[in-house]
Amino acid sequence: MAAAADKSQFPTCFTVAAEMKVRGVAPNLVTYNTLLRALAHGGYALPTFAVLEDMLSMGISPDTTSFNHIIDAHRTETSGILPFIMRRMEELGVPPNQTTYTLLITRFADDKNLEMALQYLHAMKNHNLVPEVAAGQAVILLAANEGYPKLALDLVTFFEEKTVRKVEDSIWLACLYSSAQALYGQGVIKCWYAVVSDLAIPPDEGLCTLVLHTAARNGLPDIATDVLRVLKAMDIPREEHHFASLFEACCRAANFEMAFTTLNVMRQNGVPSTLKTVLPLVRVVQQKPELLDQLWECLDKMQAEGQLVDVTSFNAVLHSSILTQPMSRALADYNTLESRGLAQNAESFAVFLDGCISAGNVAFGELALRRLKESETPVDNNSLEKMISLHLTQEVYDDAFVFLEEMESAGFTPSRQIYEAIIIKCAAAGDSRYLVALNEMQRTWKHVSPNLKAHAIRLYEEKQGAVSSTMVGMDRRARRFIETGGL
Repeated sequence: MAAAADKSQFPTCFTVAAEMKVRGVAPNLVTYNTLLRALAHGGYALPTFAVLEDMLSMGISPDTTSFNHIIDAHRTETSGILPFIMRRMEELGVPPNQTTYTLLITRFADDKNLEMALQYLHAMKNHNLVPEVAAGQAVILLAANEGYPKLALDLVTFFEEKTVRKVEDSIWLACLYSSAQALYGQGVIKCWYAVVSDLAIPPDEGLCTLVLHTAARNGLPDIATDVLRVLKAMDIPREEHHFASLFEACCRAANFEMAFTTLNVMRQNGVPSTLKTVLPLVRVVQQKPELLDQLWECLDKMQAEGQLVDVTSFNAVLHSSILTQPMSRALADYNTLESRGLAQNAESFAVFLDGCISAGNVAFGELALRRLKESETPVDNNSLEKMISLHLTQEVYDDAFVFLEEMESAGFTPSRQIYEAIIIKCAAAGDSRYLVALNEMQRTWKHVSPNLKAHAIRLYEEKQGAVSSTMVGMDRRARRFIETGGL
C-alpha cells in the first residue's frame, strides 16, 4: 500500500484496504495516513473527508500528519475550505505543526491572499514555530509583488533572524524591484547593496532606471552614483535621464557642488544637459529662495578651486533667480556672469529672455540683446524668436515685425509657432497684418491649418465688431477722424 501511495495509485491503495477488511485485518493510523497520502499526491480533495470520517468511526484519532495530507489534497480546490479544516482539526484536539502552516501559507500565497497568509504566519509565531523556507519566501514574494516592499523586507529580517537559512537571491531581487517601484528609499538602499555588492547579481537597465528614480526622489546621491557605475560596467550607454536622476538626488540632498560636478561629467561624456535636466535645482530654490546666494557662492568656490563649471550650472542658478527674485535682481545676476568668467552666450541670453517674456519686461530684454551684440556673439534663430515673443507681450508690438525681418535677412526660417503667435496677436488686436503673417506662413511652410485661419478670422471679426459698437453715436467728424487715423 505504501509503495502505491507514493506513486499516487490511490485505487490500488483502496483495493488493498478492502482486502484487509475481507481478511479481518483491522486498519490502524498508519493505514489511514497511507490512504490520505495517496489522495494528497493526486490532489483528490473530497475523498479525504470520507477517509477521515471512516477513521473516526473506527475509533482511530487522526494525528497532525493526517490533517497535513488533507490540507495538501485541497491544493487543487478553492482556499476557502482551509479554515474549515483547521477548525475541524482544533475540534479534534490535533495540534498543527510546521508543515501544517507551510501548506496553509503557500496555498494562500498561491491565491495571492496576503491577509490570510500573514494571519497564519502570525499564528505560527504564536505557536513558537519557525516557518519553513517555502512558506517564508512565498509570503515575502507575495508582499513584494503586491507593492508592499517595507512589509516584505520586515519579513526577510524576521525569517533570517529566526532561522539559519538565508532567503534566495530571487527574493532580494523581487524586494529591490518592489522598493524601486514604490520609490521606497530605505528599501532600495538595503536591497541594492544586498543584490549588487553581496550577491553580485547584475541588474538590468530597467531595474537600474527604477532605482535611479527612487534615488532622485529620496535624495540618495550615493545610490545614484553606484547605479551609474554599474551601467558603465555593463557597457550600457549612460543617457541624459540617467545623469538627471543623479543631479536631482544631489539637489534633494543639498549637495549642490556634487550636482554641479554632475553637469561637468555629463559634458565630458558627450551627454548634453538642458534646462530640463536642472529643473530639480530650480524647484529647490523656489521652495527656499534663501538658497540662491548659497548657490552663487558654491559656483564661485568651485571656480576659485580651479574646477570646471559647466555653463548649464550658471544658467540653472540664473533661471532660479528669475523665478524667485524681482527682474532687477535677475538682471544683476545675469550681468555678473561675465565677471564670473562666463562669456556672453546664446544659452544664458535665452534663459534671461524667458524671464523677460514672463514679466513682459521689454526694456531689460532689449538691454540684454544690446550687450550680446556688443560682445559680437552671434544672435541665433532661437534668440530672435524669443525677442519677437517678448514684443508680442506688449500692446504696441511693431518691433516684433522688425525682428521677424531681421530673422529673414539673416537667413533664418521662422518657426510655425512664431508665425501662429504673430497671427493670433494681430487678429486679437484687430490688426489686419494678421493676413500678411498668414501669407508669409503659407509661403514659408506651404501649409496653414484651416483651424488656425478660422480662429484668426473669428478673433479679428470679434475685435472689429467691438470697435464698431464703441463708435455708435459718435459725432460724424470724430468717427471719420478715427477711421482715417487722423488723415
